[in-house]
Amino acid sequence: FGLEIWAGGQRDSMRRKAGLAGLLAQKKAREKMQSLANKIEEDNIEHMTTQLKIFREKLAQFAAKHKDRINQNPQFRHQFQQLCAKTGVDPLASRQGFWSQFLGLGGFYYELAIQVIQLCLALREENGGLISLKELHKNLTLRRGHHQQPASIEDVEQAIKCVQSLGSGFCMVKIGNEMMVVSVPCELNTDHSKLIQHAKESKGYITLSSARKTLGWNKHRLEQTLDMLIQESMVWVDDQAKDGERQYWFACLLNAT
Repeated sequence: FGLEIWAGGQRDSMRRKAGLAGLLAQKKAREKMQSLANKIEEDNIEHMTTQLKIFREKLAQFAAKHKDRINQNPQFRHQFQQLCAKTGVDPLASRQGFWSQFLGLGGFYYELAIQVIQLCLALREENGGLISLKELHKNLTLRRGHHQQPASIEDVEQAIKCVQSLGSGFCMVKIGNEMMVVSVPCELNTDHSKLIQHAKESKGYITLSSARKTLGWNKHRLEQTLDMLIQESMVWVDDQAKDGERQYWFACLLNAT
């Protein structure tokens, strides 16, 4: 009986050693696999870095060859910027940077940014600091005339991004399917956007009754949302409607009605 106990203990000990050896072998295998994976990842990163460097050199050669076309053709310029973005090159990273000096794009966009600021300020009394990107581009094109380098709507977007980086209160928001430019230091939330979209679909104005019916909001929510827009002069109040119900006109939509 004692011999059987000893034999059973030996078998248990051997099983434990075999189990431990198996765990150690699995650990070594995992470490080997991890080391191999790290090596493959390092090789891939090195290869990608080399390829990216070559591509950027080719991009510089392409820019040199098509410099005039990039500067003069808005559509071609936009396509070139998209190509730059895919390779991590920012032609506007600095006005004194290589790309800005090489292509002259920095000066073009900073000049355009100044014109955007001036135009938005000039129109602020009319629209309360909210204007569609399309309308801004239209006004900017008229102001620049035929004597200055043509600017596409994508160029205007890029110029606004330059202004936005200065923390000046300029930003772009999407309302419905249209981009709007905000040139006052306020933040439009989802409720503001929905209300503007409703006004856009209602000939530029809303009433409390129409908004409550369409949006399903209560009176408090509507008035709270309108308060900021009225305060910023983005919305004008009209108490002279024939039916006697107060109308709220959205200044940025007046030219579109």
